[in-house]
Amino acid sequence: MIAGLMLAVPTFAQVGQGLSGPHYNLNIIGVSHPKTTAMDLTDRHTLFVPLSGSVKISYVAGTEFQVLDGNCTDADGCTIEVPSDPLGDLCYDVYATGLGRPNAGQVIVNASCTIDGLIGSCADALLLDTFTVDRPKGKPRRQDISDVFRATGCIDVNATGFCDSGDLQFNNVWIFNIPQLLDYFWDYNNTGLKLMQVRFYQTTCGSFTTVP
Repeated sequence: MIAGLMLAVPTFAQVGQGLSGPHYNLNIIGVSHPKTTAMDLTDRHTLFVPLSGSVKISYVAGTEFQVLDGNCTDADGCTIEVPSDPLGDLCYDVYATGLGRPNAGQVIVNASCTIDGLIGSCADALLLDTFTVDRPKGKPRRQDISDVFRATGCIDVNATGFCDSGDLQFNNVWIFNIPQLLDYFWDYNNTGLKLMQVRFYQTTCGSFTTVP
């Protein structure tokens, strides 16, 4: 499947900057006017967001990368499916790049999630829960945002209120591998950025253990 991903990358979205190899490309495009056509073809690699304002981008665990709803300019936001490996070590290194006209705007992303039985908050579990992407003067600047999709914490399986014997600990895992994940989404606040490119490169990371 990975080899196929490379063939599916749109030509206009290629940005070198030292990255190479099979990957999934997601292009988040800022537009001035709402889109009205259906955007539920799963072979697309684009999401359309308002050029100004905040929208919800939901990520759901599945078997492959698929844009389930590419229109973020309507009331229900966007949804993208991403691969998962419950209790496994499947993972992705993820990079974001602001493209388009230099100094035209920026995006602030705040990530949120709900994990059933999690001790503490999602913000505590996520290794990174917010980041900013802009398009500076000169060459586009790539950012490693892998940690916004990775988490460390403990599931209170025994409902004692503490992380103790029998509970499920996870360390630096791809968040979609957590079976108790109920939702994960971005609050995507755009102030003029016309294109944010997000690239996913498959790797491995993290571990799950049962507290003895």
